[in-house]
Amino acid sequence: MPTLRELQRSFAAALHDGSDAAAFAQVRPGGTDAREGIAIYRHRLREVFRRALGAEFPVTERLVGRVYFARLARDFQCAHRSRAGDLEPIGAPFAAFLAERFGGGAFDYLAHVARLEWALQECALAPDAEPLDPRALEGICARSYGKLHFELHPACRLISSPYPALAIWRANQDESAAPDIIDLGSEATRVLVQRHARGIEIHDLSAAEFALLEKIAQDYCLGTALDAARRQEENFDLGLALRRAVAFGAFIGARLHPP
Repeated sequence: MPTLRELQRSFAAALHDGSDAAAFAQVRPGGTDAREGIAIYRHRLREVFRRALGAEFPVTERLVGRVYFARLARDFQCAHRSRAGDLEPIGAPFAAFLAERFGGGAFDYLAHVARLEWALQECALAPDAEPLDPRALEGICARSYGKLHFELHPACRLISSPYPALAIWRANQDESAAPDIIDLGSEATRVLVQRHARGIEIHDLSAAEFALLEKIAQDYCLGTALDAARRQEENFDLGLALRRAVAFGAFIGARLHPP
């Protein structure tokens, strides 16, 4: 007699891998054929997974079409089975999965669009936090500003891509009046995705602004972040960039590391 764990594993194998024999052997005769019964569960498992993934990546699904997206979802499910009762986290490795499948080819951009969509998902579900009050910096000596470490808001994500991923995403919104054809070489994407009380906003950034915030997000000091920004733009205006970031509510804290 198999243990409960063995039964569960054989049933899971039947659902995911089509390995039905072990599960069939444990099904008692009844009104429903064992093969048909397991097929019903298998179809439901795949369909629920596809719908959950499509809800997280609606633009990606629209770009490839529903039929092909279902195939991608099936392959993705086989490679990245959900380990939690909540289906919300299933999309975390989807962009990497697309990059592995399409990287370097004509559809390389799909992974970049998926990364933007997952950033939107993460921001929507991230915890709340009070934005930084600029007055908190008043007591810091000006000579120490370069040693400041800013903490990015948990509902912020920085996304960059050599493709116009944001333009593609915007063109595939229901209310969009964007052109049907977007030149994949037309522009790069550098954005700050952020959730506010009024909803999620996407802020376009210059290459220098992105370099600054990327270093800040990696917990580098302001001086190092400024050096990275000035490698992109020699006359970069740090004050203006910081005021913009504070106005966005992108920071929740600032500190000086001990010497």
